[in-house]
Amino acid sequence: MSDTSTEGQDPHAEHIDRDAAAWLTRLNSRTVGTADLESFFAWRRMPGHAEAYDRLEAHWRKSLDLANDPDIAAAVTEALETEPKPARTMPTARAAIAAVLIVMLACATFLFMTRDTVYETATGEQRLVRLEDGSRVHLDTDTRLRVGPGKDRTVFLEKGRALFDVAHDPLNPFSVTARHTRVMALGTSFEVEQSGDEVAVALVEGKVAVQMARSVRSASEIALSPGQAVRITPGGPGEVTAADTAMISAWTKGRLEFRDTPLINAVAEVNRYTGTKLVLKSRQCAGQHVNGGFAVGDVEAFIDAVTALYPLQAVTLKDGSIELEDR
Repeated sequence: MSDTSTEGQDPHAEHIDRDAAAWLTRLNSRTVGTADLESFFAWRRMPGHAEAYDRLEAHWRKSLDLANDPDIAAAVTEALETEPKPARTMPTARAAIAAVLIVMLACATFLFMTRDTVYETATGEQRLVRLEDGSRVHLDTDTRLRVGPGKDRTVFLEKGRALFDVAHDPLNPFSVTARHTRVMALGTSFEVEQSGDEVAVALVEGKVAVQMARSVRSASEIALSPGQAVRITPGGPGEVTAADTAMISAWTKGRLEFRDTPLINAVAEVNRYTGTKLVLKSRQCAGQHVNGGFAVGDVEAFIDAVTALYPLQAVTLKDGSIELEDR
């Protein structure tokens, strides 16, 4: 029986897949010029291209995860240490399977030897990391960042918030991926925050291109200027808004700055830095605005301020959490 697995495939779709594979290889190399980036963005905007690239990239990311699997590592080690047996003729099918396994083992070995570096912070902890390319990353509380090996300027923000101060290298753009969003920069200072399904990007200086890694919308990239921010959900990007650059980096100096911030959002921000959780039980005060600055982790000062400003009282529960309720 003949193999019909490729019968009926659209030759055009196969061509797109080949192009997607070529772009994935090029964008993950160590030297990517701005001209290449512009060409990639133009290619990605064409029908079917974004979907093909995202599908291929997802498979590639899964293969990276396999490198951390101890069973695979053991299998690779055992295969490499096994003494080869005398050659003998094998049926064609078995020879093909053996060839595939050899390729898979070689790929697994390569991935295992080039695994990423992970940086993490606990609740209330911050960390400043200097990458091998000279870039600096300030990790906020409860943040996890995965960095490519060596001077690879590809990082993945898996949760939390980070401020990136990127070393300038016009031939090698810096890439930050957070869920469905990718930020491309050359020499720039910007903040990326991942909260649930939403990713927020704010630019302090320089320029960045924000693109949807998995977008159902045609507009898959946004260019930000200093003092601008944008929020991206799985459905697409929101409107570009103004951002106070001083407030963007306030947390890196141990301060939480609020400016016309709804109380419910301010409570959520305070909770990120402490094990003593605040629970806002007042619906009528949830939308009231908070203005001012507080030291990171200073829950008492925050409670004193909001209970003095609004008709609220703080009640400590048995589990240690504090409810802000109407008085």
